[in-house]
Amino acid sequence: MCVCVLSDCWLLQRPSEMQQELTRRKEKLFKYGLHMQPIMVVIGDLTAPLAAYVVVDDATWKISTSLKAVDVCFKAFHVLHASYPAESHAWLLLQKLVYAMHTKWDTKSSAVSGVLSDLHDN
Repeated sequence: MCVCVLSDCWLLQRPSEMQQELTRRKEKLFKYGLHMQPIMVVIGDLTAPLAAYVVVDDATWKISTSLKAVDVCFKAFHVLHASYPAESHAWLLLQKLVYAMHTKWDTKSSAVSGVLSDLHDN
């Protein structure tokens, strides 16, 4: 069973679930004429995963830690000039807060702006 922490960061219990979930996601996106963006997949537990992967289209890379997988997935978005999923503000928050990056393609998000404002006020 896939526990979707974010639409593009999956937490799965068993390695055998990954291909099934990827196929399901690709089929759903295909119906809407969309392409799969970079996805981070963690097998097991986020803090002590059995495995972590970054998936871009049909390429899958095994990554040594969950934290490194976040980094690789974030960088994949930028190298590929891919859009963050519309339903998730987490990547934009990470971009602004951790990487301190601002690009001309950034979307406006009151949620992200609010969090950043709250953090800077404290």
